[in-house]
Amino acid sequence: MIGLPFIIALLITGIGVGFASGLLGVGGCFIMVPVQYWVLTAAGIDPTIAIRVAFGTNLLVVLPTALSGAIGHTRKGAVLWRAGIVLGVTGAFSSLLGGYVAAHLPGRILTTIFGLAIL
Repeated sequence: MIGLPFIIALLITGIGVGFASGLLGVGGCFIMVPVQYWVLTAAGIDPTIAIRVAFGTNLLVVLPTALSGAIGHTRKGAVLWRAGIVLGVTGAFSSLLGGYVAAHLPGRILTTIFGLAIL
């Protein structure tokens, strides 16, 4: 069971990541995934499952966060829609391959790859 201190940590993380996303146009996976991993493993979840859940939950969070940020930037005329659509479609298809590969890798390798990626 995830207790109140962990919920507070997730709320603070969500607020910080949401603000950074809207301000700078960055995703928050480099913050959200480690925090979720810490919360889940501290709650007794197996690390292999925790890293997969952290990745999956982060991907779910990206949609509303990116959408709200894109709306704000669109209102200022600061979005190249054609480029965004091309990048979005190609990214969506390649993420299917990445998800397939991730589903077949041991959790320890996923954690290591993520750690190297955020260096």
